[in-house]
Amino acid sequence: MNDIKISVIVPVYNASRYLARCLDSIKEQNMREFEVVLINDGSTDGSLDIIKPYLEDKRFRLINQENRGISFTRNHGIDVAMGEYIVFVDADDFVFPDYLSYLFHLIVKFNAKISSCAHESINPGAKVTPIANAKEYFMGVKKYFENLGNKTLPYQMGVSPWGRMYKKSLFENIKYPNGKKFEDSSTTYRLMLEAGGTAVGEKIKYLYYRNASSIVQKPFTSDRFEFLNAERQMTNDIAEHFPEITESMNRRYQYALMNTLAHIAISPNQKKFVLEQKKLKAQILNHFTKKIFDKYNRKKDVLGLITLRVGLPVYRFSFFVFKKLQKVS
Repeated sequence: MNDIKISVIVPVYNASRYLARCLDSIKEQNMREFEVVLINDGSTDGSLDIIKPYLEDKRFRLINQENRGISFTRNHGIDVAMGEYIVFVDADDFVFPDYLSYLFHLIVKFNAKISSCAHESINPGAKVTPIANAKEYFMGVKKYFENLGNKTLPYQMGVSPWGRMYKKSLFENIKYPNGKKFEDSSTTYRLMLEAGGTAVGEKIKYLYYRNASSIVQKPFTSDRFEFLNAERQMTNDIAEHFPEITESMNRRYQYALMNTLAHIAISPNQKKFVLEQKKLKAQILNHFTKKIFDKYNRKKDVLGLITLRVGLPVYRFSFFVFKKLQKVS
């Protein structure tokens, strides 16, 4: 195993329903110089039984731990990784056979410390539409986050930890925040700042599956406000580095506010968060006219602003319909 270039870290927590699909896709990679580090985060379902046959492949190894959460699990995987580069794959997702080789090709081509590929959010059984005339290029931090805020990043690229390859040395002074959720918003931008940007390949190599369990709306919990805190910190830090894109980053935070309010609004326990909904509504509708005519707002964003202006019940209904349409698309 001395020829390991890449460590693929797969956090596993009660993922038995989709885990084999994920591990099969990793096993079929068209390059050999990688290891797969499976971190079992205290699973109580049949995940371990599914993992065992894969351990016959010497590239796969399993580490068990008590349930510590996703951030601790990612950090643990990085600490034990033997590769020069780190890649994350979530246990319920799927990667194409050239996922690793494509990301590594981008690293080499642009002498980059991070590479990023396109991904697609997809319902089980749906077909992937290939991207025509996919390009490859390097994008600096300022341009990346300006595009993120303006919603002009190509092909659903955002701040997810997966769909990327990282030089392991980037994590020497940057860790995922233990005990916190929404670790991507807290960490990816810091890695980008350290790396100076990312090599980008516009080909889709990662599939993020919308699973049935993720579509059923669960009761809203106050720890979801960690998402807003992480997004606010990211907005402030990027704007401090690049004041000229402050407006773009404020657009990103506007998205975070609307997303949070929508998830409260359609939650079965939304009445427990009446005061929070009022505060979020006031923040979102501030400078309403300017936002309505903002050229970077998509039609669904404008519709969300208008329905919220009419009232929370209308906003709630429109988001519920959107989630239903997303489910069948």
